[in-house]
Amino acid sequence: MLKQRIITALLLAPLAIGGIFFLPYEYFALFVGAVAMIGAWEWANLAGFESQLKRVAYSVVIGLAMFGIYTAPGINVLSIGIAWWGLALVLVLAYPGLASLWAAKWMRLAIGVLVIVPFWKGLLWLKLQENSELVLLYLCLMVWGADVGAYFAGKKWGVSKLAPKVSPGKSWAGFWGGMVSAMIIGISVGVFVGMSPVQLIILALVSAVTIAVSVLGDLTESMFKRYRGIKDSSQLLPGHGGVLDRVDSLTAAAPVFALLLLISGLTF
Repeated sequence: MLKQRIITALLLAPLAIGGIFFLPYEYFALFVGAVAMIGAWEWANLAGFESQLKRVAYSVVIGLAMFGIYTAPGINVLSIGIAWWGLALVLVLAYPGLASLWAAKWMRLAIGVLVIVPFWKGLLWLKLQENSELVLLYLCLMVWGADVGAYFAGKKWGVSKLAPKVSPGKSWAGFWGGMVSAMIIGISVGVFVGMSPVQLIILALVSAVTIAVSVLGDLTESMFKRYRGIKDSSQLLPGHGGVLDRVDSLTAAAPVFALLLLISGLTF
């Protein structure tokens, strides 16, 4: 299983990096949109739909929604996404206490829109920024680095559980290990690009909030999978499960990171 995960990761990483560095904005929008639509197909499964026709139909609806907001102001869509992740924190902390509020299939489909569309819009907003390749790569490195740090810290010191009713495997040691890893990456990049001490402090704060919310993205998908009674969103990626299982942290991190950069005025 570990060998499969490593091989799949080695295949996917160049694809993601290639999309960041070599695709112009319009094609990048299509590239990320395709990923989002696959994620929507998987989300329909989390919502309780097993019919391929219904899952494909939901994916198409998400695609049309993204097309409809293609030119919409980024801050509007990002703000909606932030509002959802604030609510998601309450739902995760209360699980299974408030599950009845979102148990209906239509409600879970609606939540999928709030997860997937701001994720897509957040990445597009970042693609429009100066030095967008560095900004997007920074976001990915932070999330990936936090994931690796959390894995090893959790294996070594993971006793106290982070959210046992949602994801028993995650620990507070893993959370802080991931945070430290992300901060090391963040400060290193900031120093490399020549940020001032004030900019480094802002970058550290933005990065810390982004990584904390990325963990919430992971936990939120775990909550829906646990309620649905499945381990993975799909089996598209050998050793990794589904696309959503790989980008669940980014679904939360992308809109939050974009909005924080917009508010702070921080540039790379």
